[in-house]
Amino acid sequence: MERLSVELRDIWKSYGENVVLKGLTLSVRKSEFLCVLGPSGCGKTTMLNIIAGILKQDRGNVLIDGLIMDEKPPEERPIGMVFQDYLLFPHLNVFENVAFGLKTKFKNLSERELREKVYEALNLLKIEQLKSRYPTTLSGGEQQRVALARALVLKPKVLLMDEPLSSLDAPTRESLRFELKRLHSRLRITVIYVTHDRVEALTLADRLAILYDGRIEQVGEPREVFFKPKSEAVAFLVGAENRFRGYVSSVNPSDGVAKVVAGSLEVVVPLEDNLKVDEHVCVFLRPDDITVHFEKLEGINVFKGLIEDLFLTGSFIRAKVSVGEYYFIVDIPRDVASEREVNVGKTIYISFKPNVVVCLRRPFCGCPLSASV
Repeated sequence: MERLSVELRDIWKSYGENVVLKGLTLSVRKSEFLCVLGPSGCGKTTMLNIIAGILKQDRGNVLIDGLIMDEKPPEERPIGMVFQDYLLFPHLNVFENVAFGLKTKFKNLSERELREKVYEALNLLKIEQLKSRYPTTLSGGEQQRVALARALVLKPKVLLMDEPLSSLDAPTRESLRFELKRLHSRLRITVIYVTHDRVEALTLADRLAILYDGRIEQVGEPREVFFKPKSEAVAFLVGAENRFRGYVSSVNPSDGVAKVVAGSLEVVVPLEDNLKVDEHVCVFLRPDDITVHFEKLEGINVFKGLIEDLFLTGSFIRAKVSVGEYYFIVDIPRDVASEREVNVGKTIYISFKPNVVVCLRRPFCGCPLSASV
């Protein structure tokens, strides 16, 4: 039987007339690193605060290690929490900040035991050299390491992390991602980590949960969620930024494909979930699954387009390409863009394989049926 660390059962929470969590149900396995990915305002922080006991849910149950926590105050729950804004005490040095929770929770600790536990946490985070410094003298990355040490020194069964890297610069964020993976591998503590950054979620997660509009839309291994999203919200959040609504015009079971008409586009998609002619669907495609060509090309899922705009995104140039009345967002390797002198106004061809397309039923999208075209 699967060992669960945290269970959320039918959690509802409202602020006045604003319903934030709508029957949220989630099971977190013991010792896993679960990332909860969702847009701003979807209820991520509210969910963490309910697990921690900082907020009281309107309905539903919170269980940790099989025990109902609903009536237990935060100090009696076996959790640690790391916030986006660090929340270090400015009048205490690093040693005193890390020791604060220990002194509050374990009042009978001897001075020797206290020092041993604090130094163990400082060494774990590699910040022992900072012990006498004050928060205002630390960088953002150093402050977040102190906040993490303060949470881990209590030896919690569950660590809750509320977008802890979002206010850091990009190099520090990347460094701390590796640090978090190292710590989790060593400690094997249960971690629930919420973020709106899909790269962060895909990098860190053992499993990934998608939270949207107060509900869990999908839970699975990152690769499964990334390549097989089960809803429009999930597809968009994991990076399938090209979206076209249309209808199934034909199916070809022998080749395992179907054709979808979306305006002037005809897209060949995998024949999954027993798609039928005239069904309304939504087609999703990631920018990095599209190939750019500079000579005329024939074939399936090949379209002639015009570059309308260009943006530098690290090792790729992101292009906005108009094809008829639609736009495709396409990632072009930077060296290719430079070599082929890719500029706004250039005509190109784009192509993609049917198996990279995500096609989801959308019964009420309002697209015209083939019979009425």
